[in-house]
Amino acid sequence: MATTLERGARTLRYPNDVDPVLGYAPGRILTDDLMDYRSEQAAEAVLLHRYRTHGLAGIHNVMMLVDNCRVPDYFKGAEYEERYLSQKLSEERLDRLAKVHLGGDESFRTLAFNRTTAANLTVILALVRKGSVVPYLVVPYRKPGVLKGHGHPSVPRAVELAQAETRIVTTAPELQALVDAGNVSLITVCASYRGILDVETLRAACDLGRTRSIPVFVDDASGARLRTIGERQPTAIELGADLVVTSTEKYGLTGPRAGLVVGKQPLMERIGAKSAVLGTEARPSVVASIVRCLEEFTHEGGQAVYAEWERRHQELYEVAAPVFGDRVFWKGYGGVSIMVEDIMELAMERAGLEESEWAPVDISTAVAMVLLRKHGYMTIPALHYPGASKSLMIHLAQPSAQTLAPKEIVAALDDAFTTVARIMRSREKLGVLLFGPPDAPIPD
Repeated sequence: MATTLERGARTLRYPNDVDPVLGYAPGRILTDDLMDYRSEQAAEAVLLHRYRTHGLAGIHNVMMLVDNCRVPDYFKGAEYEERYLSQKLSEERLDRLAKVHLGGDESFRTLAFNRTTAANLTVILALVRKGSVVPYLVVPYRKPGVLKGHGHPSVPRAVELAQAETRIVTTAPELQALVDAGNVSLITVCASYRGILDVETLRAACDLGRTRSIPVFVDDASGARLRTIGERQPTAIELGADLVVTSTEKYGLTGPRAGLVVGKQPLMERIGAKSAVLGTEARPSVVASIVRCLEEFTHEGGQAVYAEWERRHQELYEVAAPVFGDRVFWKGYGGVSIMVEDIMELAMERAGLEESEWAPVDISTAVAMVLLRKHGYMTIPALHYPGASKSLMIHLAQPSAQTLAPKEIVAALDDAFTTVARIMRSREKLGVLLFGPPDAPIPD
């Protein structure tokens, strides 16, 4: 299906068969998970090359994510070399801290997973009934003509593995109608992904689950802090959720890339059993790292950090807006971003094209690869897992990003768009950017 977008007096056309799970059209170059993975592996090789050539100062993490597996001081001694004892000792510390962070009383239990995606997979495989319907309540997409709404791909992928059906909904009435139709085994909610779900819709979903005796599972990977600090919303459990997951390495937490789930005891028993079978549970050292990052976090400290992010991101936006116009967005705590469709439009306009054989994901990843190869900028489209968002977000949370001046960042972005516009008629040149060796020069 071709997409036609009107921009003033110009009409831009490009292939855009949007995949509702990915939230974007599979590429004409990055056609599937394998090609996406190959590009990501090439990006990691570039990253290592820059480190070997320029040192750590030549790398700038502008995607906010970390993976800090540093363990706390308590994690030493013979008892922490005993597998099962070590696990329980760390879980004992984790339970109290997790409930402070996410909510829950003695009727709730805590489990840690080796990824948030692993947590989502385990929860869904444990609770979803084969052949049932799983509503997925998500934030409406900013461009409704492109997509209704989109949440993290790990949820519908897990539902498919459970041999059930995902239905995307974006409002409380839609969710009500789906539940009224019957055969719903679990209500899933993505409360913070490409936007924040409004609190009344989230509360209505939790109320509906309670009245119909259907568990409500909230993916609050970033929202456990974005919603509560940035939007001053209650925790998901305070709103009535039965289960909530958060990531421990983003938006205010500086721990390992892992998932933390707090949920009601009877449900968590089933989830714990499934995690033991699948091998998705976090090992003792990862649990200890989660304990450390939760000990370091306070709500008051998070508020101060978010205020600093807002100042930095507003300054960056004010420099970026004159260059990229209404295609650049900002949120105090969420950074400065350009959506994948807008990246495509910007590149096509600079190239003087009204039609392109490429999908937006091909071009957004190419822009990200110029930023990495030439400027050392680590971004999600270049380095994150297959199926991750391909919108370009610049977030100034990490120390290596805070060394960059707004004008420097915008100049690098401007250069990346101009570079891709210059070569985007050539599949061969785009291929060098996406898959070429780490020392390959930027094509002319």
